[in-house]
Amino acid sequence: MKITEITRQALLDHATDVFAESGFDGASVREITRRATINLAAINYHFGGKEALYREVLRLAVDALSDASLLDEVTIDRVTREEAVRLFIRQQVMPLLKHGQISRYWRIFAWETLSPTPVYRDFIASEKLPILDQAEKIVRRFLPDGAARAEITVATIWLSNQATPFIRHYDTLSKPPLSLKIDKSFIEQLAADLSRMAIAGLNARGLLGPDSIECQVGGNESFRLSNVS
Repeated sequence: MKITEITRQALLDHATDVFAESGFDGASVREITRRATINLAAINYHFGGKEALYREVLRLAVDALSDASLLDEVTIDRVTREEAVRLFIRQQVMPLLKHGQISRYWRIFAWETLSPTPVYRDFIASEKLPILDQAEKIVRRFLPDGAARAEITVATIWLSNQATPFIRHYDTLSKPPLSLKIDKSFIEQLAADLSRMAIAGLNARGLLGPDSIECQVGGNESFRLSNVS
């Protein structure tokens, strides 16, 4: 491997770590290059700047998460809809045990879920996110035929974010005031609990139930949100 390729890969590896820890806005190019023991100008030379580096990390994340996914279109159709939810949740939380590249990619997306950056918005405008495609396909198995597009979208976003708080705050769960013991047993139980609650919500059609109110989207298109007492 050429030195330029080694340098580029080192920047990507350490950028993934820093973006996972701090999000795009909190990540410093100085910290990335410090960890990679590379000159500060290397990011501009190899990627053209922090935003372009981040886009490349996002692209690698999408590819890696697709390869590591427990689900595909065939599996979602083949298993029961409840099992599809379990696999969907499980593929997000189980990598946290390994502290590997996949878990860092999930954490990057968790940052973006809470506070999307302009770079991320531009990225998803041109790239398909498998997690959203999977969530929508699962959601459609629970919703009635003819469900409004807005209903499907709301339910898809809701399902996609069931594990997000735990992924985003994973490092703090074991610290005061929570002081949870984070081990395989905890992660297994977390996956089971989140799956059970997600299945219950989808079976009841949660926010998309019959006792719904009408809200406006984009000023014109309406969709229903249920009255939750």
